[in-house]
Amino acid sequence: MRILTALFVSTVLFSQAQGLKENVKDIQEVNVRGDRSSFKKIGLYDEEPASSASIKGFTQLSIFDNDLSDEVWCTKNNSCIQVNLNKDGVLNVGWNKDRDGCDWVGMGFGWDAWSSKDIGYIKDTIAIELEVRSAGKPFSNIPWAFCIEDYAGKQAWLGYSKSFLLGSEINSNWTKVQLPIGLFPIEENDVDLTNVKQMMVQMFAAGQIEINSIKIVPFSKKLKAEKTVLQALKSPVIDGNLNDWTSEFSAISDNSAFALNYRQDTLFLAVKVNDDTPFINDKKDGELWNGDAVEIAFSTNASADVKRKFFLLSDQHFGVNCGKQPYVWDWKENRKIDLLECKTKLSDGGYELELAIPFKSLFNATISSETKLGFEIAIDKSGSNGLREKQMRWNSPDVEGFHLSPSKWGVLIIE
Repeated sequence: MRILTALFVSTVLFSQAQGLKENVKDIQEVNVRGDRSSFKKIGLYDEEPASSASIKGFTQLSIFDNDLSDEVWCTKNNSCIQVNLNKDGVLNVGWNKDRDGCDWVGMGFGWDAWSSKDIGYIKDTIAIELEVRSAGKPFSNIPWAFCIEDYAGKQAWLGYSKSFLLGSEINSNWTKVQLPIGLFPIEENDVDLTNVKQMMVQMFAAGQIEINSIKIVPFSKKLKAEKTVLQALKSPVIDGNLNDWTSEFSAISDNSAFALNYRQDTLFLAVKVNDDTPFINDKKDGELWNGDAVEIAFSTNASADVKRKFFLLSDQHFGVNCGKQPYVWDWKENRKIDLLECKTKLSDGGYELELAIPFKSLFNATISSETKLGFEIAIDKSGSNGLREKQMRWNSPDVEGFHLSPSKWGVLIIE
């Protein structure tokens, strides 16, 4: 079974801030592995007046606001990272992790004079927002990982995703990036959000970016894609023809879409795939992902933690080889599933797929109304050479690895 990983790499060279006072205390940086190394001093300004703004009574909203103080630190080695606060209060960050000696490159913000911050009671309704712009060419990926650390030294890290960007790219205009606190793996790392110490950033590869502000903002968007699944009046005929489907189709990408319904503990799936070169897949068994295929991952346990990054016994990962001889593969059990009804059919612009998944006979599980199940669907598309060129995903379009981590799945709402 393949291991898909996505790693963004970047580095920046920081130039020292001008006109900053000398008297600052030393603070040590803490990396993801938990070891320590020194970081450079940043000058101390007079404290800003406390803001009257609040979110449900939480007033420590400003993480960085156009000044530098001893609340801000970065890797000491100037060849790895440099920071420069210009006359307008804009923070210019440049980094280069590829240089020798730059094993860990990053910075941290201890905001509000390193006081303890309690965001536990608002964690599901807030995000960390960075207002940024490009110091050169436009880009959309920031090769950074973000961390929330508590005063016990426990850390929760979240990698950057293009879905965090409120826009299509980061260019010369100010653009906002929002990191929902609800996406940080808080519970599994036992981080105490009632006693937050700092926000940290780890940088990979090389790059340069300008930051105008970092703050806590309200956040009300749904963190996962949701799909409502209705009970069918009668079971659909599994023949590859989707003309009899009345369920609403949800878009994936490339004009492909899927629909679901259920009846008597069987989940029915219909997929419309837009493909100029359909049915190209001569791969065997679990290698079917490397050609035209449809993959689904789902849970049969409605009480499973949606943020888990590991498979439970109740988690499944199936794939359908959509070549000339289709079959269904169970990656978890590493075997073909012959009991599943599955049909594919050519259509205008691509092909269609129907699949019936009997929960009772396969998993000894039921499909209950008014429950939620984790679910992800992906379409693998081959190129002219017969190998997969891209994978399109429903809930995690910008992040690979759904076959390893259920935290990247969306949600089925069973009605």
